[in-house]
Amino acid sequence: MLHDLSADNCGRDESITHHQWKYDYDMDAGNGMNSQESQGVQKVVELLRLIFPHVLCYLLWVVTIALSFLNLLAARNLSLSIMSALSVRSWSVSAIDKFTFLLLAIVWLALAIFSEYYYREGTSKNRLWKNFSLVTGIQLLFLFASHLLPLLLVGIRSFTWMSYVLFAGELGGGLVLLVTALHSSSRNITVKTFKERNTPV
Repeated sequence: MLHDLSADNCGRDESITHHQWKYDYDMDAGNGMNSQESQGVQKVVELLRLIFPHVLCYLLWVVTIALSFLNLLAARNLSLSIMSALSVRSWSVSAIDKFTFLLLAIVWLALAIFSEYYYREGTSKNRLWKNFSLVTGIQLLFLFASHLLPLLLVGIRSFTWMSYVLFAGELGGGLVLLVTALHSSSRNITVKTFKERNTPV
């Protein structure tokens, strides 16, 4: 009888050991799968973290290109308004307009090339938003001047509410972006000066 009880206890111990081993194996397998999944997620996050600044850089560059084209059209309209205000002869207006448009197209192309380089440099130095704010602020202020001056030159003093909204958006947006860029530059200079002063020689 004692022999039977001992055999039963041994059988129970073996069964418990088998179940415990199976449980430990399942836990290890599950932990391994979770570890692999977490590593995969981390790789995806790191990849997105590397790619996103460059994608954002070129999206902002496209915005700059579009605004540059609007600048080109507004500048051409401004030049025509100036020639009209100065009573330039009609035969000269066509030649001057073509030359001006060609010159503005060259400036547009140069700005496209420069802004792409400027934004890439800003991405690598963590200054993309500052660079974009500076360029876009100047563009919006130029649009404001190019839209307002022709109206003043032809003697228009009363504007529609849409004109007021347009002027406010261009002037306000340009000033806000310029102040943001200049504030960021002054803060970077202050931090750099502080580090230089506190760096042991």
